[in-house]
Parts: sequence; structure tokens; C-alpha cells
Amino acid sequence: MPQPETQVSEQQQLQDKVWTFAQRGVILLVAMGAGLFIGYQKWGEADQLRERVTELQDRVTMREKERDTLKSQMAIVDRDKKELEKNFQDLQARCGTQEKQAGR
Repeated sequence: MPQPETQVSEQQQLQDKVWTFAQRGVILLVAMGAGLFIGYQKWGEADQLRERVTELQDRVTMREKERDTLKSQMAIVDRDKKELEKNFQDLQARCGTQEKQAGR
């Protein structure tokens, strides 16, 4: 009778192995299915996101150009301001010397 017990245990071991592989297979299929489903759902958003990125990059480039233009304008205004201040000081100096000469 020892053989039927070993056969039962061998049968039980075989059933356990089959059951384990079946569980792993089901888990693998569920994971793959979920991955495919999520990938399919997100695939449509990829084009929209690419367009949004392109749009935002264009806006950033435009803002950088505007910033550079404004910096150039500020530099010109500062240069003109310094020139006018210098001219004003020269004019004040001339007027001051003329008043002193007229006052004598």
C-alpha cells in the first residue's frame, strides 16, 4: 500500500504545481491587460501633450525675445538719460558762469 500514498502525494504535488502556474499565469495576464488598457487610454493624450509642449515652448521663446527687446530699449533709455543729464549739467555750468560774469 505504500505506492498509493506516494501516488496521491505525487498527484497532489502535480496539482499544486499546476495550480501555482495557473495563478501566476492569471496574474500575468491581468497585469498585461491592465497595462494595455492604461496604455491605450493614455495614448490619445500623448498627441495633445506634445502639442501643448510645442505651444508652451513657442510662448517661452516669444517671451525671451520680448525680454531681450525690452532690455535693449532700457539700455538705450539709460544711455539717453545719462547724455541728457550731462548736457543739463554742462548747461547749468555755462549759465552759472554767465550769471557770475553778468553780476560783475
